[in-house]
Amino acid sequence: MTNDATPVDETSAAVCPSCNRYIGPAGRCPYCHSDAPKPAMLRILRIGSVVLAVAGLVLLYLAVTHRELPVQNIGEITPLMNYAYVRVVGEVPRSCFVGEEEPVDYVSFMVKDATGSIRVKAQGEVALKLFETGRLPQRGARVDVAGSLNVAPGKKPEMRLQAPRQLLIGESQK
Repeated sequence: MTNDATPVDETSAAVCPSCNRYIGPAGRCPYCHSDAPKPAMLRILRIGSVVLAVAGLVLLYLAVTHRELPVQNIGEITPLMNYAYVRVVGEVPRSCFVGEEEPVDYVSFMVKDATGSIRVKAQGEVALKLFETGRLPQRGARVDVAGSLNVAPGKKPEMRLQAPRQLLIGESQK
């Protein structure tokens, strides 16, 4: 039989104080099950990594929520932008279409800028809230709308409104 214990420097922090075997960063020896003190530097690194990760997440959240989304030209939308979250500004050439089911579950309108046009859709609760609050764009209204794109090859792009606050209606251009 061979002895599993290998001679290791006792000043090393990765050694069990009872059986003098290498246990690495474990807090309990897997051989004799005695508690092993964790090195102070390892504790500092563990706490520091958690603090750094939380701080990074907080900074990422602040960066995302406080940035201005740039305006996308409608004519520059490509199939590679499928599911992208974009913002477009333009004029509504026709009045809004409202689904006729009770309660309203579908709202659709076109937005046109100097480079092209795109259909904007709102479904479900979003459509109902837009209808109930009277925030439906009429012909000639200037809108600023943000949403996710649905761009299929060979088809015109469409935008899906995800929340009523993503639609801002300005003054009519007439």
